Amino acid sequence: MFRLALCLVIGVMLAACVPLSTAAPEEVKDVTFESPLSNQVEAHEEAEGAAHDHTHLDPSLATEEMSVALVPSELVVGANRFAVGLFDGEGQVVHDAEVHFHYYDLSNPDAPVLESHAEATRRQTPDKLTTIFAHERDFDRAGPWGVEVQATFGDGRAAIKRISFEVLADSPSPIPGEVVPSVETAVSSDVGNDLSKLSSALVPNPAFYEQSLVDAIASGKPTVLLFATPAFCQTRFCGPAYDLVSLLQLKYGSMVNFIHVEVYTGLPDPAANNWELAPAMTAFGLRTEPWLYLLDRSGVVVYRVEGLFTPQEIERHLPALLGS
Repeated sequence: MFRLALCLVIGVMLAACVPLSTAAPEEVKDVTFESPLSNQVEAHEEAEGAAHDHTHLDPSLATEEMSVALVPSELVVGANRFAVGLFDGEGQVVHDAEVHFHYYDLSNPDAPVLESHAEATRRQTPDKLTTIFAHERDFDRAGPWGVEVQATFGDGRAAIKRISFEVLADSPSPIPGEVVPSVETAVSSDVGNDLSKLSSALVPNPAFYEQSLVDAIASGKPTVLLFATPAFCQTRFCGPAYDLVSLLQLKYGSMVNFIHVEVYTGLPDPAANNWELAPAMTAFGLRTEPWLYLLDRSGVVVYRVEGLFTPQEIERHLPALLGS
């Protein structure tokens, strides 16, 4: 219970498609990019918008301290949801801010080049406890990148922080356009209908465990596949992913398969199995959570997102999924 409370309180989430600026690349002098805060915390620790006119923040007005946590554990060439969580100078999560991203090409770290800029979209869970700032964009090359995060807070104060990150040539896990692995995920009949052995949620949703992933793909319906561990979240911005997908299942369950995979084996006490990852996690090449996959009728990834997300963000992709 403590872990669940902690996860929900310090979590955050998701991005609208905002076109990149077409401004010409600009070389910038004397710009330093720091490493972002990790979205991961110590394992098992107790503890859409349309394009807008872009306004650059005057650096002289950015007098506040700010830390930036990169939400995705991986960014790859192609489509991504780039998202960050922000913390003010007192270490509190920032919920109310206008945020701009300035992306830099760091191929030559001594001569950063301003590649593009975009408005970030605030994504917040219904309980308003978890917030991130996100933007969906394509990266056209692997290698080092940087982003300058410009934030104007609700009270008018402002901050600027630059972080560096790496874009991978490919992902170890399935990306849009790829077929997912054929995996027999556990169903309720495998555990005598004791859902506490399949989910760490306080109130498990039986609809998530009626069929395995293999059977869901064979059914001819699209599939929403969630990898999450409600009680043992170990990321800063996991958010109430399980509950949000349950809301979607109530609305779309007659048209779409919904499957949840718990991250660890050995429930209800994963420590008994030394926090062993579930076979489906290994098959998908996943080491973090939560991950949500939208699969078409053939098991091809249409969309994927890591970390906090909102129902509205996922619903934006469902018309294309249902028409696939």
